[in-house]
Amino acid sequence: MLLPAEIETKTSVPALRALVAKRLIKEYNFSQKDTAKLIGVTQAAISNYLRGTRGNLTSLGDDERIQIIVAEITTMMIEKHELSDIISKFNEACSIIRSNRMLCDIHKKLEPSLDVDNCHVCEMDDDNQTSPKSFDISLK
Repeated sequence: MLLPAEIETKTSVPALRALVAKRLIKEYNFSQKDTAKLIGVTQAAISNYLRGTRGNLTSLGDDERIQIIVAEITTMMIEKHELSDIISKFNEACSIIRSNRMLCDIHKKLEPSLDVDNCHVCEMDDDNQTSPKSFDISLK
């Protein structure tokens, strides 16, 4: 059983990093080495992002919301914003990816028995869930 967070870690996060890396290199003329240092990965990872052998969830780059967030992340990194703000922006992108079911096809390929049409786990984010008034947890 694969959890959505596991799939996200292996697909969405590298794809977002790849989009940021490509933007830094192509639009801001950063070197692979400087890009790697800024993003916090190795130069080899950046090379793989550019070749498309890593972080190649290409459908993300087609989504306008993701493009806007990637542009914001890139600017924030260049302007040396607080790390927590940059992490928050990455998390926002991940939330969009989850809530818009962008990982369902990948999840289905990895877990053929999963009925993704009737699975709505990723559509429920913290803002949409109703919180119980109290928890009754008893340990035996």
